Amino acid sequence: MTRQLTWSIVADGGTDRLLVPIIEWAIHRIDPQVEILEPQFRKRRGGVKQVLAKQDSGDMLVFVHRDSEGVPLEERLQEFEGVERPDVVPVVPVQMSEAWILFDASAIARAAGAPSAEISTPRVAELESIANPKQRLDELLIAAAGNPSGRRGRTFKRSIVARRVSVAEYIADYSPLENVPAFTAFQDSLAERYPYAP
Repeated sequence: MTRQLTWSIVADGGTDRLLVPIIEWAIHRIDPQVEILEPQFRKRRGGVKQVLAKQDSGDMLVFVHRDSEGVPLEERLQEFEGVERPDVVPVVPVQMSEAWILFDASAIARAAGAPSAEISTPRVAELESIANPKQRLDELLIAAAGNPSGRRGRTFKRSIVARRVSVAEYIADYSPLENVPAFTAFQDSLAERYPYAP
């Protein structure tokens, strides 16, 4: 019988749907055979503890996203202290979710609709020091698309949120992030709370 995993994401906003392929990759890293069902997606309103006190989804895992946004990783993770739920996995990128998808030039070019475009992406070691990863990603998408202007440029910019999510979906291998402390902390939390013993 196929094992299935039910899960949900509590995130800062709709843009953070790009976390879905990242989380799925991390789950399959632990358990390649599990069938991952479609996640429930909820926007976080209020602090971590308040949200979790009100929410009991019945899912096997609840991934709670919290951008670091200049606050040290350790301080952000303290927001989860006292949350005595074995199903909660903190997801705390530094500075924001987009930092975790900036390393793959090919995926960015494909999401921009220009798979042969050549762009220069930050090194993995630099990801946690980028002040505004979302802006950097948007700049790279626009550059890959050939810096469109006029009507084409306006149309492209209206599609930018969907293109960010596409970048995450086009990345097949997130293992380069295993040298990024915030990503390693996420993987460790997931491994501790994963409901099926690997």
